[in-house]
Amino acid sequence: MGGAVPLRLFRLPSFRALWIGQLVSIFGDRFTYLALLALVMERASDPKNPAPELAWIPVASFLPAILFGPWIGALVDGWNTRTTLLVSDALRGFLVLAIIPAVEWHGLPAAFALIFLLYLVNAFFLPARSAILPELVPQDSLVEANSLATLAGILATIAGSFLAGALIQRSGWRIGFVLDAATYFVSVAALAFIRIEPRTRPRLDGGPLRIYGALARDVREGASIALASPRVLGSIGTVALLWVAGGALHVSMPMVIARRGGGVISGLGAALGCAAAGMVAGTLLLAWRGKAGSAEARIGIGLAGAGLALLSFAALKDTAALAAAAFFAGVFIAFLLVTTESAIQESVGPEARARVFALRDFLARAGVLASAGVLGLMLKRGWLSPAATVGTAGSILLLGGIWGGVTRLAKRGRAGPEARDS
Repeated sequence: MGGAVPLRLFRLPSFRALWIGQLVSIFGDRFTYLALLALVMERASDPKNPAPELAWIPVASFLPAILFGPWIGALVDGWNTRTTLLVSDALRGFLVLAIIPAVEWHGLPAAFALIFLLYLVNAFFLPARSAILPELVPQDSLVEANSLATLAGILATIAGSFLAGALIQRSGWRIGFVLDAATYFVSVAALAFIRIEPRTRPRLDGGPLRIYGALARDVREGASIALASPRVLGSIGTVALLWVAGGALHVSMPMVIARRGGGVISGLGAALGCAAAGMVAGTLLLAWRGKAGSAEARIGIGLAGAGLALLSFAALKDTAALAAAAFFAGVFIAFLLVTTESAIQESVGPEARARVFALRDFLARAGVLASAGVLGLMLKRGWLSPAATVGTAGSILLLGGIWGGVTRLAKRGRAGPEARDS
């Protein structure tokens, strides 16, 4: 697969529409994320230690996927994925815009309630987006297509993080929500150009009990598919591990940056931007050499490399060194995201992809919720420092990479005697 293949994919109108829609939408998402952090830190009971309030953000963000994710995946498998994307993005735009008056009237609880609804809609959007991509590109171009899809996200993250950090630091959190709402509506206009071939989709007929019984069977089937494929199971586990580390970073990074001086929101924006720049480099490398090496090797390298980068970030003080650590963390995270996405898409048929992706999202969100809750409590009580919490996130990923490498070597060792015996 030559280096020109990724660019040729842009000649496919539907893939191009999906790519542009995601570029615009994710650009706006950085505004909402940083605006929400600014809002929470502004109204925290203790602005010097906002860990308890920060821990509520992943509760509101990820509880929808934990409660409903597998069921939603089964539903999306029976729906038109294009329509699901369009309706989801439109609803997300209205919900983000509603946060501003809701906060003025009812404070942080209202904001968290709307964030819950926002991510409930997001739980429909994400499996539909992952499930539709193989319908837009040739099967042998999935790695390159996922690289470009990831590239859209990280280019948007770079621009959105730096711009949102500076703008929200200067103008306040309201502007972040307004701009994100606008990008959702632009994304709807782009996604409307997607065209997919009609296919027969499962129908859930009957009363509520029969419908939920059918959904339960679909959820079990999705779990069975994952358990039956070591490649799929390993990919899901890797993403869950990455999100566990993400929960630790979420509750600790604002305080790490605050204690090093400077603006918290602009500093977070800069860190996210540097990490996203690293993801650009990692994604372009995969798009160029996407078939080099095994998926298992790329996952092991990605986990270990990201872990070492976060450990460096926790220990270093120099601004340039911190930027470099964030950059290299992004490189290895890109390896993980692209490789695991492609592995699942290649291993699961189109009739079951959405429910497997929903299962992945369920486990990932459960991981981040658990880690943010536990570590947020430890930070509140002074059992861990913010820097030590970042180091914990790095250690989790590093140990995951080491475990993967040891397991891979053990498999090779078992395969060697078997090959000689045969």
